[in-house]
Amino acid sequence: MTPISLACDCGNVVLHIAPRPAPPQGNRIICHCNSCRAFARVLGRTDVLDSADGSDILQIRCDRLSIAKGAEHIAALKLSPKGLARWYAACCNTPLGNTTGGPGFPFFGALVHGIVAKDTLGPVLARVNIPKERPLPQGLPATEGRTTAAFAGVFTIMLSGWLARAQKRNPLFPNGKPLAPPRLVSLAEKEAAYA
Repeated sequence: MTPISLACDCGNVVLHIAPRPAPPQGNRIICHCNSCRAFARVLGRTDVLDSADGSDILQIRCDRLSIAKGAEHIAALKLSPKGLARWYAACCNTPLGNTTGGPGFPFFGALVHGIVAKDTLGPVLARVNIPKERPLPQGLPATEGRTTAAFAGVFTIMLSGWLARAQKRNPLFPNGKPLAPPRLVSLAEKEAAYA
């Protein structure tokens, strides 16, 4: 089966996701949390967000991910010392996805922006983490499920990953160390990103 390609905008970085025989290819959500929005803003890439500042994310087990090209261009940042590692292509500041801060969790949240064959992924289950102070605009596409189903999907990914020891095969943490040490975003950058 042909892998699902996740590429940066300039093409220097290409990640592959091992496909399942049929959709859904993972747990697909649109996250509206302030941190996902800040990630895009720190990189100067608000174009990857939808009209409601949401990030379209395909959540998968990390052992389905491989680096096909451009490992030397992959970088990471953190918005807080204990926050998620947010991976991007430093060559063009394209957000790629996120992991927990360390190698212990068998999870990767791929930013769908870089996936060409979006129609093969399956439907969006839910919009999650919507800040109370920023209600969603009218006319957004409906989702296929509920927030509880989306969180159950993450739990399933994590449990099956731990049982399979998938975290040992995370290409972003080879030998248990980050491929690129995450840069901690400065307070000034963070304040601007969260404004």
